Amino acid sequence: MTSVPALPAKLAPSRLMTQQKIDRKIKSGRGSGVRESYLPWIKIRDIKSKGVSHLVPGVKFHRTHHLLSNAERDYLLILEQDPSIIDIREQFPLLAQADTQAVASSLNYRHPVYPGTQIPVVMTTDFLITFIDSAGKEKLAARSVKYRKEFESASVREQNRMVEKLEIEETYWALRNVEWKLVLHENLPQFKIDNLVVLRTYAFIHPSLPTGKNINSLLEYIAECKTDQLPLKLLLEKASKAIFIDYLGVKRLFHHLLWIGRLEADLNDSLISLSKPLRVWVSESSFAVTPSIEVPRHA
Repeated sequence: MTSVPALPAKLAPSRLMTQQKIDRKIKSGRGSGVRESYLPWIKIRDIKSKGVSHLVPGVKFHRTHHLLSNAERDYLLILEQDPSIIDIREQFPLLAQADTQAVASSLNYRHPVYPGTQIPVVMTTDFLITFIDSAGKEKLAARSVKYRKEFESASVREQNRMVEKLEIEETYWALRNVEWKLVLHENLPQFKIDNLVVLRTYAFIHPSLPTGKNINSLLEYIAECKTDQLPLKLLLEKASKAIFIDYLGVKRLFHHLLWIGRLEADLNDSLISLSKPLRVWVSESSFAVTPSIEVPRHA
């Protein structure tokens, strides 16, 4: 008996994408706004995927980030801790559709369409970043975050198609004088990511701790110490006695200052451990920074 291959399932008409649905998303504000007011083009509830997705309450900007992979979550950690970055917009739409269609046509590539339709996909960039450059000017940077294994496990045809879509994205941003780069998750510093996972939990601490007096007292103490010659726990215990703050308070303040960049350490080398020495130093501009106390308000 000859088996008949199953036909691909068809989407119900009500689930097909239409231009009217896209226009409604644009009108509702998706893909617009900055910082706390930004609305990602793709939200977690919009997708039905076997992949891993994350709703992450922001600590740099008080809104929820919609991340479609572990790779995006890990990259967000690095972006949040970078003091030069002043805005992070994930799942940013490349509008208008006609613009990416024109780019695809110029490259002689087929523009992606929504399944079961001829409606051009609203392409997105994983992260659109606003940062302050060395000259003090605001600039944009676009980043696409992928896994190397996505390319390695794909067929040649699939690899070529992935490259085509990335070239459309890169060209779209090049026409707007915005630097675009592909970030491979496997190239991210894993020790740094693991350290930032811990430090991020100290992004917000009790307002009684990060006062100007407490911060300066701890920074001055650290500046006078040879921090790489004794275990971190012992260093913090000595600091606690020297600046008259209880041990847990000093521990929280120390990790908070590492997160916000007032203290610096090589986070790429190894995991921070209380039982091991940690070479840490005071940021050059640290004493000139006025401390701010923030209360998290997540969207």
